[in-house]
Amino acid sequence: MQTRLITFDAYAALTDYRTSLLPALESIPGLDSAETSEFLELWRARQLGIAALSNALGQGRINFRECTSLALDYALNSHHLDMNASTREDLIRAWYPLKPWPEANEVLATLAAKSIRLAILSNGDEDMLEAIAAQLDTPFDYIFSSEQCGMYKPHPSVYAIPSQAVGVDDYLHVAGSANDVVGARAAGIICFWSNREGDRVVLPDYAPSYQGPDLTGILAII
Repeated sequence: MQTRLITFDAYAALTDYRTSLLPALESIPGLDSAETSEFLELWRARQLGIAALSNALGQGRINFRECTSLALDYALNSHHLDMNASTREDLIRAWYPLKPWPEANEVLATLAAKSIRLAILSNGDEDMLEAIAAQLDTPFDYIFSSEQCGMYKPHPSVYAIPSQAVGVDDYLHVAGSANDVVGARAAGIICFWSNREGDRVVLPDYAPSYQGPDLTGILAII
């Protein structure tokens, strides 16, 4: 396909939040090392759940940092744990400089060499997404945060941001999760799914336009 703009989800397509955050969880007093993965998955699930509630309640967007903070409190309570304010802040801040997937830098550099504009389109607050962008070697032309429309993915208004901001008729979105795929396709956006876990969408009518096991699959279609 031909495209002038490719957007990337930050938290699943571009970065590996598990590798980034699991070492940070070692700072939680009383959390057994065998429980860290379970704790992180609960934290992530509640983070996304609060974002979904924010969409559903229609009371204004709860910022993503607050979603992250509230979800951390939920996970701590579920594990009957407590921590001081400094450690808690360090854990929330750990969501900012997430590590990119191993192939991300090479793929982005190859796309940039083709004069394709690159952007992040993600649920994070703008400062969180800028911190993630700073971890990658290739600069992004745009940072599109869901706070620009006051909703979270998979709401269609999020996928309208690039067209409204840049004036492109169409673009390719690179998703890292099934819900992101469904949201993009329902909004009429061409979507490549970096499907590392061999997952599938629950709504077959909104299957990805393309998919592969990692980001290198993008290079085969551009």
